[in-house]
Amino acid sequence: MSPSQGKMVHIDKATNARPDDVRPFLKAINRYISAKDNNKPHLLTKVFTEESLLEMKVNTDSISFPSDVVGVEAIRHVLSSQFNQRFENVYTFCLSDSIIRDDSLLTCKWLVVMTEKDNDILRIGCGYYDWLFSDDSSISAKDPKVDKLTITIEYMAAINYSNKDHLLNGIGELPYPWCFSSSLSIEIPMIEDLKTVKDFLE
Repeated sequence: MSPSQGKMVHIDKATNARPDDVRPFLKAINRYISAKDNNKPHLLTKVFTEESLLEMKVNTDSISFPSDVVGVEAIRHVLSSQFNQRFENVYTFCLSDSIIRDDSLLTCKWLVVMTEKDNDILRIGCGYYDWLFSDDSSISAKDPKVDKLTITIEYMAAINYSNKDHLLNGIGELPYPWCFSSSLSIEIPMIEDLKTVKDFLE
């Protein structure tokens, strides 16, 4: 039954938002992407609660991260400071057409394009974010923080790709950090190493 048919839908008076509205959580996620991609660890104190948990589920052998990281300071080190020692030209996209909110949990697909600093190898990976916001991050909260972030890495390609500058230039013209899967798929080369990524974007 649609709202026009009489179904009652709660609208928060302070924010004029529905319970399934993702907008209250986007500021924290945007800060996270900026901190990670641009080596700004100070921003992560505005994203995570003091005792927050980072859980990493790595389903590929081509990259490694600690499975559990506890506390915002440790998360800052792993996801921003340490990460940016290894990688540059980092573009992390959250896929706009994959967002689902269930109360304080927001899930979405992600895709990252970056290069390794040591050898200039191109990296393209994809997976899922599960953002669990703190209990007091209600629909009316203006600046909610994350209690737990689960990052699932489904696939991570490492390619010696001769046209990576052209690829990065194209990626850099896309809406960022929120982008539709179809827009990203157009920019991903049709090569065997990236077939899994192309399938993920379908």
